Amino acid sequence: MATSIAIIGAGISGLSAGIFARLNGFDVTIYEMGQKAGGVCTSWEREGYSVNGSIHWLVGSAPGTDLYDMWRQLGVIEGSTFHNHSCFVEYKDLNGRDVHLYTDIHKLKKHFLEIAPLDEEPIDELIEAIETVAKNTFPLDKPFELFNAWDWTKVMLAHFPAIRVMGKYNAISIHDFAQRFKSDTLRKAFEYFWSPQMSMTFFLIQVAYAHQGSAGYPLGGAGKFVERMVKRYQDLGGKIAYGQKVTDILVNDRQAVGLELNGRDIIHADYIVSAADGHTVLYDLLGEEYIDEKTKKAYQTLKTFPSLVYFSAGVARTFEEVQPSIAGINFPLSKPIQIGKETLQRLNVQVFNFDPTLAPSGKTLLTAMIETDYTYWKELYDAGHDGYQAERDRISKELVDAFDHYLGHIKDRLDFTDLATPITYHQWTGNYHGSYEGWLPTTEATKIRLPQHFKGLDRFYMCGHWVTPGGGMPPAAFTGRDAIQLICRKERKHFTTVGVAEHTI
Repeated sequence: MATSIAIIGAGISGLSAGIFARLNGFDVTIYEMGQKAGGVCTSWEREGYSVNGSIHWLVGSAPGTDLYDMWRQLGVIEGSTFHNHSCFVEYKDLNGRDVHLYTDIHKLKKHFLEIAPLDEEPIDELIEAIETVAKNTFPLDKPFELFNAWDWTKVMLAHFPAIRVMGKYNAISIHDFAQRFKSDTLRKAFEYFWSPQMSMTFFLIQVAYAHQGSAGYPLGGAGKFVERMVKRYQDLGGKIAYGQKVTDILVNDRQAVGLELNGRDIIHADYIVSAADGHTVLYDLLGEEYIDEKTKKAYQTLKTFPSLVYFSAGVARTFEEVQPSIAGINFPLSKPIQIGKETLQRLNVQVFNFDPTLAPSGKTLLTAMIETDYTYWKELYDAGHDGYQAERDRISKELVDAFDHYLGHIKDRLDFTDLATPITYHQWTGNYHGSYEGWLPTTEATKIRLPQHFKGLDRFYMCGHWVTPGGGMPPAAFTGRDAIQLICRKERKHFTTVGVAEHTI
């Protein structure tokens, strides 16, 4: 009888763990509390539109990196069409000056120097750092825990220039680097390219992949992406049990032995892999007695990605005049929008005119991701449905007004609007405070790699955004794969990506 693995959660990390577990011959079932796989990586249907709720770019979308090989093994490359944007994000200055974060770094340098000729020194420094990182493809084919001394030596010898650059910029936030620009326009724009608290290393890596042409957007968005992973997993013989919320992790003699589902049903397994919310799993389902001090400190001190208001609208018109970009357009509001204690002076809109699969012919999907406070929405929700719904309606209306003012011809051509709140995210995924990606890659967080298993608890492994800062698709996927590699080591089994399961089905 094959060794059994029970996986908590059918998001990207859970599906990745499931696929690699099946490739290595394990008997696998994923237990998902919802009725659909994907977790945060999801889409939903509205009036003939498919609302892309997650993917804006996929790092590793082109050959030449371990990430590409991993995505191919997970079944999402074959049959996918990737759109490579020429710009990461477009920033609209109050004075009418557009600042583009071009993916071509030579074009980016020329553009930045045209805006801020007196900032040649920090611009040169930025471009050189991106170029150095882009020339290196770091090995990501196994967890660091399995690296030996020779592995580390090879990495250092092959990638020393990039390692030196990343070590330097790990300690510098985007906000701090932005202060080096004399140009007020460039300084403000730079902070809006990403969260200003993030480490510059995270910034450099993302732009480097885009410059390489390996950060394409998969047409069809999150929904189609997840469908491919689910098909790959099920074609390998993997099982998903939907509507099965894990309410307890069963432990016997400091060894994980099974799960309690929906407060009543018990299943047993040889290994448990958690691909779910870290706070819930560690503090509600297990308890602090099993957690090491490094992990406890991380949960007490590290910042998470913020909660979101995710707005979407279907508009019965096209937007040929809008230049597509990975993260959309950041523009100033003519009238501020109040959400809780926060006053929005600017908005970011994604115009999906580059993905015709998301909307009926002649129509376009618009989305906006807006950082917000979880506590505000939780108190509003707990106070009663009417007030909560009224606030959603008010914000939707003001966002429509803002987009209509900026883009034109929105209000009179609306097919639908939708507003997901942090409550929506929490109910759908279970993520702590509705966070959409786990740990924010701040200068403190990027120094840390959290363990995927604990010395005090055998046969239990974690994967996903709560074991590695930075969020995004690649960490979710490769930590799922890493968990299976660690289990293979424990089972004294050779890990394969070719797949014993593929030869037995």
